[in-house]
Amino acid sequence: MTNGINKKYRYNPKEFLSEKELIKGIKLKNKNSVGQAITLIESNHPTHRKTADAILSQLKVSGNKSIRIGITGSPGVGKSSFIEAFGLLLCKKDYRVAVLTIDPSSGKSGGSILGDKTRMNELSKHTNAFIRPTPSKGTLGGVARNTKEAILICEAAGYDIIIVETVGVGQSETKINEMVDFF
Repeated sequence: MTNGINKKYRYNPKEFLSEKELIKGIKLKNKNSVGQAITLIESNHPTHRKTADAILSQLKVSGNKSIRIGITGSPGVGKSSFIEAFGLLLCKKDYRVAVLTIDPSSGKSGGSILGDKTRMNELSKHTNAFIRPTPSKGTLGGVARNTKEAILICEAAGYDIIIVETVGVGQSETKINEMVDFF
């Protein structure tokens, strides 16, 4: 009996867009395409990694050099609150803002356990904003293994400002400094 219930409620991911469709969508600044491409980048599945690598090799940042900002600090200090206020200010000035939040990972599922995106409710509704939470999956340095590639996807999609919020563990968040313009 439990097998029938499990199958009924089991997560069945939808098919990804093709490589060409994703590249076209990213160039057209489609948030769903950006999100799917980042999902492929984060995946450990060999087929997904192959597609992600092909997408990254074909996307060129044409003249649009985004400003990359790293936000770090102790847990509870207000990183997400600051990002929401700052992001809304930028969006209202017609800047396109991508926020990549790196969250601690669940020991069981490997997924995000805090969901910083939920603390940026108003910003997540703005048409000029894209927010993507990513589990750290045990990576040290405050960022996820594929944060740099996610930044490249956001740049290719024409985001003016890319904000990376680190896990928030304090002194060990040094890798973000290598990926951003301001830290």
